[in-house]
Amino acid sequence: MSKIIKSLFYVSVFSLLLCTPRLHADEKGDHYARMKQGWHDIQVVYEQLNQHYVEDIDPYLLIKAGINGMLKKLDPYTVFLEEDGDRRLKMITTGKYGGLGIEIGLRNKKVTVIAPIDDSPAKKAGIQAGDIIEKIDGKALDEWNISKVSDNLRGKIGTDVRLTIQRPGIPGPLEITLTRAEIVLRDISYSGFAEPGVAYLALSGFTDKAPQEVRQAIRKLQQKDEIEAVILDLRGNPGGLLSSAVKIVNIFVEPGELIVSTKGFREKEYKFFTQEQAMLPDVPLSVLVNSGSASASEIVAGALQDLDRAIIIGEPTFGKGLVQKVYTVDKRRDVKLKMTTAKYYIPSGRCIQKQDYSNGNEVILSDSATAGQSHKNKFFTRHRRPFFDKGGIEPDIALKSDSMSYEMMQVIRKNVLFDFTVQFHQQHPEWKNKPELDDSVMKAFDKFLAKKSFNYKSPAGKEMAKLKRTLRENKYSVKALELADELEREIARAQENVFINNKEEIKRYLHLELTEKYFGREGRYRLALKSDKALGKAVRVLKDQEKYKEILAIK
Repeated sequence: MSKIIKSLFYVSVFSLLLCTPRLHADEKGDHYARMKQGWHDIQVVYEQLNQHYVEDIDPYLLIKAGINGMLKKLDPYTVFLEEDGDRRLKMITTGKYGGLGIEIGLRNKKVTVIAPIDDSPAKKAGIQAGDIIEKIDGKALDEWNISKVSDNLRGKIGTDVRLTIQRPGIPGPLEITLTRAEIVLRDISYSGFAEPGVAYLALSGFTDKAPQEVRQAIRKLQQKDEIEAVILDLRGNPGGLLSSAVKIVNIFVEPGELIVSTKGFREKEYKFFTQEQAMLPDVPLSVLVNSGSASASEIVAGALQDLDRAIIIGEPTFGKGLVQKVYTVDKRRDVKLKMTTAKYYIPSGRCIQKQDYSNGNEVILSDSATAGQSHKNKFFTRHRRPFFDKGGIEPDIALKSDSMSYEMMQVIRKNVLFDFTVQFHQQHPEWKNKPELDDSVMKAFDKFLAKKSFNYKSPAGKEMAKLKRTLRENKYSVKALELADELEREIARAQENVFINNKEEIKRYLHLELTEKYFGREGRYRLALKSDKALGKAVRVLKDQEKYKEILAIK
C-alpha cells in the first residue's frame, strides 16, 4: 500500500472512530473491542489486496463497495447517494425537477414515451404516447438503461435537448429540440365526485405541496357541490414527507391531536401534533388502502383509524414505518448518506413497521433494536376498538383488489394493448367524439392481433413442452408420448379460446388504455372509478350512517 493511500486510510478510520456514538461504561469495553478488531481486519485485507491482487485496484471503488456491502446488512432504506444527491432529494420532497415532462418506459426493448405530462415542454411540442426515442443530443440509446435516459432528459431549467424520435406510422425519424422547464408532479392524481355529495380524492404522493393540493382540490369541489362525505384514496401511494402526512390528517382532525411519534435507539422521541384549524372536521370519511400504501400513507390511515375519524377499506398496507435522515458525507461531491434513525408509532402506540429487517442480521442488530415487536400486543383506538401490532395498517373493512388473470398480464407485458391504442389513436381521431368500445373497435383489435402474430402460451402449455422433452430424453413408451400429444392438443385448443374466455377483462383494460390516449390520465381515472369495487363499498358505507357509526364505535 502506498504511503499516501495508507495515510488516507488511517485518517478515515480515525474519523469514524471519533464519530462513533458514546456508550455507557458497561457497554464500552465489548463494543470498542469488536470495532477495533473489525477495523484491523479491514486494514489487513485491504493491504493484502493492494500488494498481491492479480490486477491493479482502484482504492476508492473498493472502499465504496465496502460501504455498500455494509449498508446491505441493514434495512433497505439506508443507502449511499453518490451522484446528484441534492437533485434527487429535491425531486422526492418537492415533486419538482428540471426536465421535459415525459414518462418513459421500455417497450419491445426500445425507449418509448408512455405519456407526456400536461403543460410540459414535451406536450407543447407534440410528443405523443408511443413515440420511440432513438437519440438524445445525437447520442444513440442502444446501450442505455432507463435511469441513464432519464438523467439525460433532466437537467438545468432553460437548457436545450435535441431528441431524435421514431413515430409509428411515419417514415423517417423526427428531430425535435426542446427547452427544459420546471416540471411539477402533482400529488393529487384526480379529484371529483364519486356520487352527488361524496367527494373523491386520489393522492399519489406526499411532497411538501401535497397538503396545499388537497385543500385546493376540496375548495374546487365545494364550489361545485356541498361535500357530505369524503373518500381519500391512498392505494399505491408509497409515501413521502412526514410533515405532509401530519398536515393532511389536520384537514380532517382538529388541532392539538397527536398524529405520530418517532423513536430510535439513539434518537430521542419526537411527537407530531395537528396545529391548524381543520377544514372538514366532521364530514364522514373513508380511506382506501392496499399493499402498495406505505410510509406517510400509513401514518395518515393509521392516525385516522386510531382517532376513530375514518373507516379504512381495502387490503393490509405495506408496513414501512422507518424514519430516514440525510447526512452529508462530502459536500463538494454532493455525496450523502440516507440513514434510518427511528420508527413511526401512531396514536395508539402501534408501530407501523412490518418487515423485520433484522432477520439474518443477528450479529449486526442487538436485541434492543427490535424490542417491542412481538406482534401480539393489543392496542386500542379512541373508542376502544382493539388492534394488534402486526405492522402496517389492518383495514376496518377487508376487500381484496381485483386480481388480473395470467392471460391479461401476458397481453400487457407484451405491449399488445399499448401498441394497438397508439396506432388506433393516430388512425381514428374521430373516436374522441364518441368514446365507446363498440364492435368496430374490437374488430380492429382482432385484426391487429392477427397482423402482429401474437403468440400466447399458457403456463400449462410451457410445462407440457418441458414434459414432452423429458419423456423423449428418458425414452418413455410410445403410449406415453401419444397421451402427452393428446394432452398438448387439448391445451392448444384451450389457448385458442383465451381471448373469448377473457373477453370482458380485455375489453375493460382496452377501454382504459384508449381513454388515456384520448383524454389523458384524468379521463382514465373517471372511467376506472365506474367499476371500482372499493370505491363503491366506501360510498355505500358513508351513506349508511348507522353502519358508519357502528364500525367506528361512535355512540
